[in-house]
Amino acid sequence: MEAVIEKECSALGGLFQTVIGDMKSSYPIWEDLITKAGKLQSQLRATAVAVTVFLDAFQKVADLATNSKGGTRDIGSALTRMCLRHRSIEAKLKQFSMCFLEGLINPLQEQMEDWKRGVNTLDKDHAKEYKRARQEIKKKSSDTLKLQKKAKKGRGDIQPQLSSAMQDVSDKYILLEETEKHALRRALIEERQRFCCFVAMLRPVVDEEISLLAEVTHLQTISEDLKALTSDPHKLPPASEQVILDLKSSDYGWSYQTPPSSPNTTMSRKSSMCSSLNSVNSSDSRGSSGSHSYSPSSSSSSSS
Repeated sequence: MEAVIEKECSALGGLFQTVIGDMKSSYPIWEDLITKAGKLQSQLRATAVAVTVFLDAFQKVADLATNSKGGTRDIGSALTRMCLRHRSIEAKLKQFSMCFLEGLINPLQEQMEDWKRGVNTLDKDHAKEYKRARQEIKKKSSDTLKLQKKAKKGRGDIQPQLSSAMQDVSDKYILLEETEKHALRRALIEERQRFCCFVAMLRPVVDEEISLLAEVTHLQTISEDLKALTSDPHKLPPASEQVILDLKSSDYGWSYQTPPSSPNTTMSRKSSMCSSLNSVNSSDSRGSSGSHSYSPSSSSSSSS
């Protein structure tokens, strides 16, 4: 029986040492993850800054389209909505970047130190318990051998003591087996806890990422609106056509001014001057509706 338990204890102890060794050798992998995560977070932060600057410029283009006198007001409105939606994405990106740092990188870095201390404690505790159990087995086995020698010499009164000593040895082997099982169980739990802890840190980061991606889906509707509004660049929308029609019956302050060309003949010079005077007269009459003002053209007429 002792031989069987000895074999089982050896297997349990070997697996314990393998698990402990795996955890100790995994530190460079975790440290590499932390380093790469830090670089990614820096890029995310830089991207968020670049997005902010880009959206500022993008909004100016949207304002340009909205304030244009052409048929682009609806396009400008849609571009503004797209810019606002991208502002929401920008905010989500910043939240994701901060969560990546505060929810994963920093806690994982702190947890690494706890893991190292925990594994070292497990290894030391196991070594102490194993050594103590072995010493007790060795002592009990030595006492049993002495009693067996006495029993062989024909001392019948030794038999109860011998039976008790042999039972003690068996109990110590069973205790050693339980000690090894307990140590192995603790090591396996420690290993499992690492990955459970990592997942617990990762989940909030993934939730922020999902929220960011969900925000992106709202761009589809705005993109379709822009596609419809810009389907035919050579065709004005009805609102713009109406503006052209309304110009005929409304008093607009717009006028097309061109500088007079240099006339080569007396006739062309006179024609150019008349054109300029008429333009000034037309402009003055619109600017002073209902009031008497000095008109160059009327002055010229009275003089003649």
